[in-house]
Amino acid sequence: MLQAEIKTLQHKLLEMGGLAEQMLRQAIESVLTRDEALARTVIRTDDKIDQFENEIETLCIQLIALHQPVAFELRFLTMALKISQNIERLADKSVAIAKRSLELLQYPPVKMFVDLPYVAQVIQTMVKDVLDAFVNRNAELALEIRGRDDEVDEIYERMHDELLSILGEHPGLIQPGISLLLVFRHFERVGDLAANISEEVYYLVKGDIIRHLDTDC
Repeated sequence: MLQAEIKTLQHKLLEMGGLAEQMLRQAIESVLTRDEALARTVIRTDDKIDQFENEIETLCIQLIALHQPVAFELRFLTMALKISQNIERLADKSVAIAKRSLELLQYPPVKMFVDLPYVAQVIQTMVKDVLDAFVNRNAELALEIRGRDDEVDEIYERMHDELLSILGEHPGLIQPGISLLLVFRHFERVGDLAANISEEVYYLVKGDIIRHLDTDC
């Protein structure tokens, strides 16, 4: 009975993760292509993510109360709660990116002086890979993804400084530039959330908590 419920829970988590991954992809595309309809689609989808989180939280609490699980099953349920929370926050960041996309539509297209598509690709790959690590119970991949967050932080700092320099030389770009800065900040936060999920996957598989430890733990 518990195993069947856990399979149902995993299916819900994967559905939620897949939807959040789609939202991120659409939000990024809305920025790159100036697609207002796509940005608004992302914003509307957020309610579905919230519903998933509520369902997953309710199911986890019920299973813990009814079955008093131990060992792997207990780890799975506690991990599911935390992963669903991180996926919900990831979806929130996708909504925030979509809102910045709508802001950018108020101004003429700004030449992408900074490599926005590259940063977008890095974080989208992190999200995809961490969901794969969860599906395949791949602790090594989870640990490797956690390490990628350092790269995302470095890219963010570099792009932040580069964009600020450009805005200093082109005051007319201040308003759209601020929106782009916020987009990069949301990207950096998505990297943090993917790293958080990777830590929970590692805990599920290995039973070890690596939060707050160095990447090469």
